[in-house]
Amino acid sequence: MKTLHKITVLFVLALFTCSFSFSQIVVSEKPEDPANKIVQKLTKRSQVWVAGDWTVENNQYVWTEGYWENKRPGYVFIAGYWEKRSGGWTWVPGTWKKISMKNWNALYA
Repeated sequence: MKTLHKITVLFVLALFTCSFSFSQIVVSEKPEDPANKIVQKLTKRSQVWVAGDWTVENNQYVWTEGYWENKRPGYVFIAGYWEKRSGGWTWVPGTWKKISMKNWNALYA
């Protein structure tokens, strides 16, 4: 019985954590990109520009500026995008996607 109780508690905690880490809201219209959007020039060949993202704060989308990050061998950054959902739009955040080293070398070598 104790084991079942522990499993239930862990499941509820995991579910609660996931709901916060992937919170998304649906808006009727996509916000426009900010007019003062920062686009940086390449300063180091070892880095890649990670585009700005929309994040959820206080149940609304807020723009977060992009930044430089060290390249990750075997990975490419896929920028976030707006996705049409029933009732409006939701932001799908950018992510790192694993690719073959052959393709990675073709992009960055």
